[in-house]
Amino acid sequence: MKQYRSLLLPLDGSPEAAKAVGCALWLAGQLGATLHVLHATAHVLPGDEAIARLRLPQAARAQVVVHQLAADAKTAVLDAVRAHDVELVVMSARGASASAGAPVGERLGGVARAVIEACPVPVVLLPVRYREALPWHVMLAAASGEPAADRALEAAAQLAAALALRVEVMHAGNGPVGTAGYADAAHHEYGRQLQEMVQQGLAGCTADESRSVREVLLRPGDPAAALLEHVERKGTSLLALGWHGALGGGRASVLKRLLEEAPCALLLARTPESSPARLKVGEDLDA
Repeated sequence: MKQYRSLLLPLDGSPEAAKAVGCALWLAGQLGATLHVLHATAHVLPGDEAIARLRLPQAARAQVVVHQLAADAKTAVLDAVRAHDVELVVMSARGASASAGAPVGERLGGVARAVIEACPVPVVLLPVRYREALPWHVMLAAASGEPAADRALEAAAQLAAALALRVEVMHAGNGPVGTAGYADAAHHEYGRQLQEMVQQGLAGCTADESRSVREVLLRPGDPAAALLEHVERKGTSLLALGWHGALGGGRASVLKRLLEEAPCALLLARTPESSPARLKVGEDLDA
């Protein structure tokens, strides 16, 4: 089973960024991991002042290691992931760099965007309408048959096993598994294709991690709408999503909507495209 020894929480002192504190502290405690708190600042503060500035509870001081660096925040976060062997980054989608009322692509903070577009490890991102509900109970992983979605399912199963949670897997879209139109496949084929897709996504998991997957679901229609409806109805704690790391140029429409509307945390696993060809689910698989 995967061991989580090092988590990273970037903070800039803003109330928006501090919304990730509770989730990060809970995860570190449940996983027995060190929580590295990163503050990129030109003015390094004494310990107690830094704790207050970053809105960390005094009681949590013994649980965290605070790093204050005079560096560009975007670069500092990615450097810290490598320097501290971080397995999971936890952060708010918004911080001091996000402006209220802007379109979702801009409402996503500049640091958060830079991190999710380049981070080599999964990121737990707390979206605009995040409602903290701890402890977690169930995860939902969006499946498609693409390498990015496979990596997200693997990350979800590994984290769920470490936290003793269950995982539900959903393939949502307007086509049979891995294609663009449900009408092109016989109904009896769906179950087999879904199971094959899940097995493919769990190929890198241990048996214990694979057993965290308890239910596999097929939902026609708009992928983002289907995922959001399920999250609200089932009280999902974490929604795992694979993506290619590009938000611009009309890309990542599903992810953009989830960032705007999802009430739960998002687990983002990035897998860059290896070729120009893309497999579609619904209108846009590149979540």
